[in-house]
Amino acid sequence: MGSKKYYNTDGPSAEDRALDRFADMLIEKMETLQSDWKKPWFTEGSMKWPKNMNGREYNGLNALMLMLQCEKNGYKIPVFCTFDRVTALNSDKDKQGARQPAVDANGEKLPLVSINKGEKSFPVFITTFTCIDKDSHEKIKYDDYKQMSNEQKKDIAVYPKLQVYNVFNLDQTNIKEARPELYAKLEEANKLTSSETKGDGKMIDFPAIDAMIEKNGWVCPIYPKHQDNAYFSISKDEIVVPEKSQFVDGESFYANLLHEMTHSTGTEERLGRIKQGNAFGSAEYAREELVAELSAALISSRYGMEKHVKEDSCAYLKSWLGSLKESPDFLKTTLLDVKRASSMITQRIDAINERMEQGLNPIPPKEEVKQEQPIVKDPVFYASVQLLQSSEDTQRFDKMDANQILQEAKNYDNGDALDMENTHARAERLPGDKLVIEDAHYAVVNNIQVGGTYEIMCKVSEKDIRDNINRYGLPDEATDAVKGVAKTMVAEEFTKMASNKMPVFEMSDGSVLYLQYNQDKDTLDVGTVTNTGMSVKHSFPYDHDFSLDGNLEGVSEKLTEMNVYQAEIEQEQEHDSAKMPSDSIENKLDFHANRTALDNFMTDYYWSARRNNDFRMAGFEPYKGKEALKLTNDSAIGTSYYLVTRQPSNESTGEKKDKFFLHLYDPDSKQEVFKSREMPHDRDDANNFLRGAYKELESYENDKRTVKEQTEVVAEEQHFHRGR
Repeated sequence: MGSKKYYNTDGPSAEDRALDRFADMLIEKMETLQSDWKKPWFTEGSMKWPKNMNGREYNGLNALMLMLQCEKNGYKIPVFCTFDRVTALNSDKDKQGARQPAVDANGEKLPLVSINKGEKSFPVFITTFTCIDKDSHEKIKYDDYKQMSNEQKKDIAVYPKLQVYNVFNLDQTNIKEARPELYAKLEEANKLTSSETKGDGKMIDFPAIDAMIEKNGWVCPIYPKHQDNAYFSISKDEIVVPEKSQFVDGESFYANLLHEMTHSTGTEERLGRIKQGNAFGSAEYAREELVAELSAALISSRYGMEKHVKEDSCAYLKSWLGSLKESPDFLKTTLLDVKRASSMITQRIDAINERMEQGLNPIPPKEEVKQEQPIVKDPVFYASVQLLQSSEDTQRFDKMDANQILQEAKNYDNGDALDMENTHARAERLPGDKLVIEDAHYAVVNNIQVGGTYEIMCKVSEKDIRDNINRYGLPDEATDAVKGVAKTMVAEEFTKMASNKMPVFEMSDGSVLYLQYNQDKDTLDVGTVTNTGMSVKHSFPYDHDFSLDGNLEGVSEKLTEMNVYQAEIEQEQEHDSAKMPSDSIENKLDFHANRTALDNFMTDYYWSARRNNDFRMAGFEPYKGKEALKLTNDSAIGTSYYLVTRQPSNESTGEKKDKFFLHLYDPDSKQEVFKSREMPHDRDDANNFLRGAYKELESYENDKRTVKEQTEVVAEEQHFHRGR
């Protein structure tokens, strides 16, 4: 009987360890509140909403814990970053896209940025998906899975997983000392500014919420009444709160209201937390109170207010503590509900704020809601966030109206980086697609032709795409919409450059060549100027992994290597024992054929590899009676260089392709150091081949330099003794 193999499961997983840390922090906070329940969850003015260094906000789950982390450790700026993000500050990209040590405006090397000694990271969660073929058990890319038909997806098992990433606060690094300007910029951007306007004394106003109450802009009516209780009525689907004047300050009024608004999100037709029969005092009721408390605390902090523990909730502190200590699942489900509820509320508040800033009616009339055009800047792009295809997900969406679908869909956005391979110009792009609903930030598309899938999309601006291209380059599989933006960026940059000085190449044979960027073909075109415009002679594909300057440099190098633009070679040139071919027609043809073959080989297979490894072509010369291409090192390691020779194909011997060999040549000793094996004809292998050759050259030069230094020392000692 065969035995099943299991992975080693000793010890807790990264997720479990993260949840344990979350639980410990919540327990510590609640124990503090239990001893003094009048203390706020988060102190007013202590922090802004946590973000990463790119300015993207963390979601409710991560935000809650990072805020607790900030408050516990006294961090001044709520900005977090991964270890890789910190180390990336120590280098910059050059014109060719290669990483170089970071320097200041004067070219001086900047101090290294690092994590402070002894500092420990803090975990955050990002959801990932693993797709497994049920028959072959092979992994499938999630992007490929999303493109499958509904019938194909039946054979694929999809497993969502919370991926744990570790982050550090800025105060855990030396960024303040090593990059003071960057630190000051982040510090200024994250100064706490409250959206509410201070009134007389402590009775503040929150215009967005006030408008929500006055114009019935929440999911249910809100009735301020002169009485002593604040509650949400499930049966009537309404919120009742005391009047604002009955509270000691405005913050207390809004915090209590946010608590009840959280309860209103939990009905079955909304987020489905509150079930019939959850009696007062039950475990389920207690958990719902914790969800409301944490959500209200998060939202209050987001808008610069304090949130104290609601007096009615104090009785549950002991119950919450016990549940947290006993059950990791209690924490996990609670925090997920906090994320969804707080997101639902803040999105509504932010939408009202946006309309008020634009001078629009804070709450559009009911009849205008479905017809309202999204308030976004043109052009708008649609970045796919999630594709729902399982019956459990789609059937739940089928039962909702459009507004409920939109609200639920927003919870799927984890704030991950923009996926440029799934960013489109239109929401409806496939046959059968139908736009269900959209607002200023999100859109939901339904396709009944492929099994009733729902695709959730986040709206992004062209600036967002441009920033991603500048930061990460252009992926090979980027959509046409994204590639279109990249082409526009190049065209703008080229136009700006040409307005100052048109790029002109003056070749060694006296030719003058002009250059232009062809946006339609995404090429750099080179040619001569005629009365009817430019006559294109050569076109080079634009490489978006390099800057415009890097592409121009590459075009210049390719043109220089072309035979047609090289000056005539003197026939009597001598090179040690080897001589140039004679003037016979046959020899001239062989000579130029050899030169062309060598040039084409290096251009086709070693173009990027040469650049990545600091090599450049430096003309042709004879070597051992053969035409050779000279390859020198841009870094000027030493006096040695490489020669590339060609061995033509020979049908009589069965050789059906040319062979090329790399020779390390030392002009000082006038000898070959070594000859390589056949150079690979595969682009993927070319870079590795030249990387190895570079190391050989570097090693040889170092050894030669060491021998020279030792010889000089011995000679100096001998001279000293002779002198004595």
